[in-house]
Amino acid sequence: MSSNDKITPSDLEKEETSPFKPEGLTSSVYNVENPPKDWCDVGLLLPHEAIRMEMAAMKASVEALKEDYDDAKDDWRVLYFSQWYIDIFSHVVHDHHHNEELIYFPWIATKAKVPEKLSMDHEGLVKLLTEIEDVCNDIDKKGGKKCQPEIKKLKGLVPAFVDEMRAHLQEEEATVPALVRDNFTQEEEDACVKKILKKEGTSGLRMFLPSVIVAMEEWATREYIDQFLGSIPAPLRMLYTDYYLPDYETCLRPMRDAPLLESKPSLSKTKCCKISFCIPCIF
Repeated sequence: MSSNDKITPSDLEKEETSPFKPEGLTSSVYNVENPPKDWCDVGLLLPHEAIRMEMAAMKASVEALKEDYDDAKDDWRVLYFSQWYIDIFSHVVHDHHHNEELIYFPWIATKAKVPEKLSMDHEGLVKLLTEIEDVCNDIDKKGGKKCQPEIKKLKGLVPAFVDEMRAHLQEEEATVPALVRDNFTQEEEDACVKKILKKEGTSGLRMFLPSVIVAMEEWATREYIDQFLGSIPAPLRMLYTDYYLPDYETCLRPMRDAPLLESKPSLSKTKCCKISFCIPCIF
């Protein structure tokens, strides 16, 4: 809109009722000047903003690790971080790539040409992801003791991965939404997403859904977040509210952020009721 254009009441209404807060986005494609418009944009922003949030925290933690740390005082910092990477982050990103390669990109390819580079990028990213996991496994085996060589490796590998992953996410956001918008309906995309969620199961949701919602708090309105949560089946919504989110706050996030914490956290997970038909135990 130019400086000579008049702002109509409908324009004001659109601004007031927008479900998005573009100033809170970490995307280099979507921002205040180019805010997300519809479900095509949101389809990528939901996982991408969560991944970028976790990567920023991961990079900050690695930068905080000291190569000359004191085993007696600091072993838990590198150990907790490594266990978080192995158990959570690596799984989440691997699953994200697999879902794109096995479900999402083939679905788009039924009506449009998916740029080959998007799949080719996955190969290099998976290589870096695995290299970091190997280092974290070595740290885990050592119990965080005498890990100066491993910390040095992390300080090189993690920033490299974050930079490449951010560039990859940017390229997807610059190309994929238009392909979806021009060739598919929202109902068709919903059906594809349901296939991905079915493949992930509750174990995948446990690892990633809290990150998605926490990241949304920065770029979506409370009403939109509530609407999103309301679209989740009631049993899964209960798991998120009563188990997944509390565990993220009292266990997963402190493990991720361990190198930044002043003192060793007391990690905890929500206790199960132990009855035979308990949903968290079943899933």
